[in-house]
Amino acid sequence: MPRTLIAASLLLLTLCGTALKAQTLDGEAALRESLATALWPGDIVRLADQYRQRYPDGPAAASATLWRERAAESQRVLSRNDVRLHRAAFSPASADASDPTASDLRQAALGDREAAVRLARQYQHAKRAGADGDAMANRYVGWLQYASQLGSERASYELALHFRRDAQPVLASKYENLALALGYQPPVALDNIRK
Repeated sequence: MPRTLIAASLLLLTLCGTALKAQTLDGEAALRESLATALWPGDIVRLADQYRQRYPDGPAAASATLWRERAAESQRVLSRNDVRLHRAAFSPASADASDPTASDLRQAALGDREAAVRLARQYQHAKRAGADGDAMANRYVGWLQYASQLGSERASYELALHFRRDAQPVLASKYENLALALGYQPPVALDNIRK
């Protein structure tokens, strides 16, 4: 009987260990998937920290470290007072994962300034198409401010033009100077409106 009890105990421990290992693998895969699809920089930082703490040798440990660094910089930019872009701006309009906007949102969350400029242009086109003008204009400016602070000279110049058309010369001058500091080579004149 003791042999039967020992064998049963070993079998039970083996099954529990296998189940625990499977659960750990499922937990790692779920966390890795959450990290790979997160769109808000703060969420990426939090999930990357969790992944690196729980699975320091996991298959996505190197990616988690890279994504965390990039998202932390994006988070720093988003915390600035002169960048008016909030969490809702990082929510896709549709739940379709193949939507190019979702890809641009992910890249922008990781600090890709070109993706941020593309998102700004989408809001600019939506405003021209007759969507809610103020909301679209605010998102357009917010994405350009974000791209500008990430180092996009083109976004800075576009903001200078925008604020010049809006009769806000102080902001126009600020973004024109930033564009020049980032290396932008403007045309001879900004536009047909004199300074």
